Amino acid sequence: MFPSPDFSLGLSLLPSHLLAPLNSSAHNPAAGDAPLSEAVQKLNELRNLLEGADYATFWSILDSDDLYADLIADVSGFEELMRVRIAATVSQAVREVDRSILESWLNLDGSDFEHFVGSVCGWTIDGAKIKVPMNKDNEAKGTVVRENVKFDQFSRVIKRAYEQPA
Repeated sequence: MFPSPDFSLGLSLLPSHLLAPLNSSAHNPAAGDAPLSEAVQKLNELRNLLEGADYATFWSILDSDDLYADLIADVSGFEELMRVRIAATVSQAVREVDRSILESWLNLDGSDFEHFVGSVCGWTIDGAKIKVPMNKDNEAKGTVVRENVKFDQFSRVIKRAYEQPA
């Protein structure tokens, strides 16, 4: 699951006033809670973008504020980990994607992009398209559902359709 459910669990353990927007008059934070509340809200915003698969916006917001850089500074390889997780999610959903779209999703371009896509992901660059190898998640499978409905069951449905309301 991406992102990890541990973050949601951590949010549920926090006091509710830390989760409320800072400009809300409905809460009275303790002195010193404002920076923590702001950090939690910013991390929650990033989580929401990842859950919604809005990867390009995720990267632009991550690069937009120094507080984000401070929050992830102690996480070794954060950006690489995010790229790997985004690539894993993409590989579950598609077999082919436009290069420009994938570049924005991974926040990479040029030789860095080509190295990541080819070496790390094992995907193929075919001009302006990136080919994702077939796997159990992105393979189109047809399913046949067989219904076993007896005539007695069906006749009750028809009978109810013609009954007068009471």
